[in-house]
Amino acid sequence: MKLSSKMIIITMILIVVMGLLTMGAITTIVEQAMTQQLEEQGLTYARMAADNVANPLLDGNILIVQRTIENLLQTGSGIAYVYVIDNTGKVVAHTFSGGFPTNLTTINILEANQLTNTILLNVQSQGLIRDVGVRILEGLNAEVHVGFSQNNILQWIYNVRKLMLNLTLYGVLLGSVAALILSSLITKPLKMLAAHALRLGKGDLEEDIIIRGKDEIVELSLCLNRMRKDLFTGMQKLRQSEESNRTLLEAISAAGEGIAVFQDNGSQKTVTKFVNKQYEHLTGYTKEELLEMGVNQIVRPESREQVNEVWNRYHQGLKLPKQIEISIKRKDGSKLIVEASYCTITYEGSRAIICINRDITEKKKTSLEIIRKNRELAALNELSKAISGRMDLKDKLNEALNTILQVLGKQAGWIFVYNQRENETQFDLMCQIGILPEEALAQTQQFQNCNHFAKPNSNSVQVHSSLSTACPIKRLKLPDGTKALSHVYAPLTYKGRVLGVLNIIDSDPQSFTKEDLNLLNPIGMQLGVAIENAELWVELNKKEMLRKQLLNKVITAQEEERKRIARELHDESSQSIAALGVGLKSAIEIMRLDKEYALTILEDLKKNTSTILKELHHIIYDLRPSLIDDLGLLPALRWYVESRLETTGIEPQVTFSGNPIRLPDEVEITIFRIVQESITNAIKYSNAENVYLGLEFGHNSLVVSVEDDGVGFNVEESLDQKGGKESFGLLGMRERAELIGGKLDIYSWSTRGTRITLKLDFPSIEEERYEEN
Repeated sequence: MKLSSKMIIITMILIVVMGLLTMGAITTIVEQAMTQQLEEQGLTYARMAADNVANPLLDGNILIVQRTIENLLQTGSGIAYVYVIDNTGKVVAHTFSGGFPTNLTTINILEANQLTNTILLNVQSQGLIRDVGVRILEGLNAEVHVGFSQNNILQWIYNVRKLMLNLTLYGVLLGSVAALILSSLITKPLKMLAAHALRLGKGDLEEDIIIRGKDEIVELSLCLNRMRKDLFTGMQKLRQSEESNRTLLEAISAAGEGIAVFQDNGSQKTVTKFVNKQYEHLTGYTKEELLEMGVNQIVRPESREQVNEVWNRYHQGLKLPKQIEISIKRKDGSKLIVEASYCTITYEGSRAIICINRDITEKKKTSLEIIRKNRELAALNELSKAISGRMDLKDKLNEALNTILQVLGKQAGWIFVYNQRENETQFDLMCQIGILPEEALAQTQQFQNCNHFAKPNSNSVQVHSSLSTACPIKRLKLPDGTKALSHVYAPLTYKGRVLGVLNIIDSDPQSFTKEDLNLLNPIGMQLGVAIENAELWVELNKKEMLRKQLLNKVITAQEEERKRIARELHDESSQSIAALGVGLKSAIEIMRLDKEYALTILEDLKKNTSTILKELHHIIYDLRPSLIDDLGLLPALRWYVESRLETTGIEPQVTFSGNPIRLPDEVEITIFRIVQESITNAIKYSNAENVYLGLEFGHNSLVVSVEDDGVGFNVEESLDQKGGKESFGLLGMRERAELIGGKLDIYSWSTRGTRITLKLDFPSIEEERYEEN
């Protein structure tokens, strides 16, 4: 018994010792594994928290930072607290409900070269806490601290020790074998747990910990499984967050957004700190070149004021504009218009501005082109309204000039038109705005000899922006008292002909833009059409008035012709026929008494009959020459010219050229009447010595010309004589020419006589040629 007792005691001692040793070993292994796992878990959660609060902290959005760490506290397992320190060492967010412990920030402070650090704290209210500190961004002093409670680990170790102690006591009671068996049963799952714990520490979170049974070891394995699942879920969220950030960056890059970070250095000079590939592509510079340049070096002068305003607001702590349009100068010198978005961030531990740039050059060009087109259309529409409705040319041009000055934003200008008078080009001042009429008239006179512009027949818009001291325009003053320093010439054209000139002056040498000049070109053509229409309207009214007078004259001429025919028939033919009747009666009576004498009387009456017949032939020929019907136009014209001129002392010369053909009756009689009127006028008014008649036949054309070497006359004055005989003769000739589709030109010189030319084109007709004789 003693030996047994000793053996039992020894066994019991051995069992107790082995149990105690086993308990110590197992608790040590579990404590190391769980401590290592807790440290790995702490680093994982702390890094995840640092990634999640980095962007909101840089943007200054503390509310999002607070919500992020609160969500982490609620979802994380074993987290006792979380707090965030900014770049200045100030706590910006924490999860302590009773206020932040003031001495906590001085316990676990990261050194300048440290990214993470973990220490064990003994907090009076929470027990042992493992504080894990992680730097948010490399180069920044901002930190995230996550505290993990070790109470769970201690509790589990305590439970294990208690369990082991109980098992040891049971083993003492059951004996050495039971102790050995129990020790074996306990050691094996603990080893498995230790192996799994080591595997978890290495980051293998996909495989479950499978330990069958219903003891505390299984519960411990279940706890480890829950911890594994929590870590696995956190890692997945972290990966998803990283994937989302990566996708966002790729989307921004794919959209062509250029990103740049600008910062003030110590001397308050703005420098570029970061650019992406898209920004390099936008500017044409390399990253190295951009980092050495100031922000204003690539900004064009017209946009520097906007950029300076952004930096002024930044320095004053005001809200930056979300979007502005600025112009930048690329490396090749070309202009680029970008839409820039600004916001304030913390970069490398200091405040900075991040700028996102989007190229809108083509969009801006399209928009400006649409605006320019709309402006031109609106201007032309207003001009069209101004020149429509009224028929007085001066009123039209005055209203048009007022509209043009309003559209261009100018103060002064004038318009004059050219007139062709007696083969000499003259001008008429039509209207002026902003200068006195006498000044506009004087400028118009001097403008004809100005060397700065092309001759009046130039049909292109010209601008002169550097007036010399000798230029008379420079002496003009605008309504606001300033001097004229620039001048534009816009011809008023119609079908290539310059009908007038629009002159506009301004006090700014560079005020006339390319768009203004492009707009003035269609305005000049539109005003040219208005001038031409006004002149045609005047000409039409004049022609209509003359046509009415001609119609009255024709009716009067018809009556006069009838009176003449009646008078000639009464005074000559009627008297001759009456005398013939009396003579025949006398001859009949004398025939009975003296046959010889009666025959003599009949012979005289026969001669009188021939005279009467000639008189009737003359009257009939004046009404319509039968020679035209019998032989044609050419013999009739030759006979008429020679017979009419032989008693006047004027020498006739008649020539025909080409291949003469017969024309329709109405054409031939019209040509005959035109020649007849021309010869009559030459006999009455020219005092000529020679008259030339020429007919030139071409292919489907005919030119008839009547020319004399007399004194000539003023064609315009003759046509303007109201009620004058000459004007209606000339007008009647033109009317006859137009009726057969011809054109009549009248030229006259005081020393060279008069030439009347009829040009006639006719379609192909069946040719009937004259006999050679």
